[in-house]
Amino acid sequence: MRTRSHPRALTMPVLRLMLIALATGYVQGFLARPDLADFLVESRSWLVVVAWILAAVALLFGCLRPAWRWFNRRTLLTTRRILQRAGIGTSRERSLHLLSVYDVRLRQRRGQKMSRSGDLLVDHGAGGSWVLANMPEAARFRELILREVGALRQEISAHAGTAGPAVAPDQGVRPASGPALRPAPGPMMRGDHRG
Repeated sequence: MRTRSHPRALTMPVLRLMLIALATGYVQGFLARPDLADFLVESRSWLVVVAWILAAVALLFGCLRPAWRWFNRRTLLTTRRILQRAGIGTSRERSLHLLSVYDVRLRQRRGQKMSRSGDLLVDHGAGGSWVLANMPEAARFRELILREVGALRQEISAHAGTAGPAVAPDQGVRPASGPALRPAPGPMMRGDHRG
């Protein structure tokens, strides 16, 4: 399964765009007034240029950069791992093997509940949590992760000759015992991109 953050992550960039347009229009209108003080009339041309430069910088870092980040960050769930890719192709990739997942918790703020999105906190064997922020259909995505973790553990148990019990999607996944099911030593995550 492949997805990207919920489009509500673009709410703040759109609000910033409207505020930048409003502020730029106000400043340009103010500088065009005929009753300005003499020192403002003399420096009007470079003040207009400075206003446009500030608007362009604010637009770049406050609107275009977050929108580009949203568009280029994808989260993938396979039968073996969770991957998060950012950039064109696989320029930055972060992955987590499903065998190292202990539990997946859902955290929803008020605005996220209305859109059925949320943050998924994936507890893993490397001793931390990986936050998948603003995931669409977060409860369903959580169930899919837990289902794949359970299926993978059952598959490994079957190959080891000890079939384990099935894991329901609404239950947390706890570390399984036995030598065949222990995660490999060392961190199971790679990449330096923060999710």
